[in-house]
Amino acid sequence: MNITWLRTFLIAAEYENFYKTSEVLFLSQPTVTVHIRKLEKELGIPLFMKKGRNVRLTSYGREFLNHAQAIMANVDEGIDHIEKLRQGYNKTLTIAVSPLIASTYLPFWMKQFLKTNRHVEIDVHVLESHLIAEEVDKGKADIGLSRQESRRSGLICEKVYEEPVKIVAPYALDKFPLASSVTLEEIINTYVLLTHNHPGYWDPVLLELKNAYRQVRTMKVSQVSITKRFIEEGIGFSILPHSTLTRELAEQRIREVTSSTITLPLAATYYIQKFETDITNRFIQTLKQLI
Repeated sequence: MNITWLRTFLIAAEYENFYKTSEVLFLSQPTVTVHIRKLEKELGIPLFMKKGRNVRLTSYGREFLNHAQAIMANVDEGIDHIEKLRQGYNKTLTIAVSPLIASTYLPFWMKQFLKTNRHVEIDVHVLESHLIAEEVDKGKADIGLSRQESRRSGLICEKVYEEPVKIVAPYALDKFPLASSVTLEEIINTYVLLTHNHPGYWDPVLLELKNAYRQVRTMKVSQVSITKRFIEEGIGFSILPHSTLTRELAEQRIREVTSSTITLPLAATYYIQKFETDITNRFIQTLKQLI
């Protein structure tokens, strides 16, 4: 059976239009028709019926569709595997990682790992921390790098490192234009607190803040990058991991606010895996050596 005919059949089944199929595959419309007719002749069944300017799968076509998809998936997987071997890869490491880690530490970790593991291809899936353990558990990722600890049965979860967090506010303070420093109480009275951009520490921090300052107003913002943008625009202030703030503090786009009133927590990063392999162990060892 000709693989080209199968691919034409799958595209035609998706678009239900031979003209659109010809555009997608960069073929002439008569060529598409020839592919379908030859496949129908080999199978001995009609795959499509005409409906106006479009086509529809016959009952035979619908039955054959799943088999054709499975055949093409195997072919594409084989081609992909051979291409990886041709490029020098013989192993793949799939990492599920939180956006925060992906935009801070991961590039440096990957660069160092690949210096001594050039034969390993890395696939990166960026997910929110609460989804990472499930991704690893289902076998969709070999290792997870999360800001949230996992207690899921059957998974290995270990803290990689901890870092301090900082209270940060807009650099150009609306009500304190000449102030080189302001108190946390003044910030709380002026700005809304942007919360829940980190999965690990907000509940205890909020409890302590509200016990000390009854007037705290909050706004939930799930992404650190958006939180920082809101701070720069003067919308609010927040408490964020130090690693996410280096550039903004250096460029004076936000300012640090110190306080002895509350105890600031540490932000933790965890690695999660289901099965230990030579590659995952080497990657984790690289992380530990760099921290």
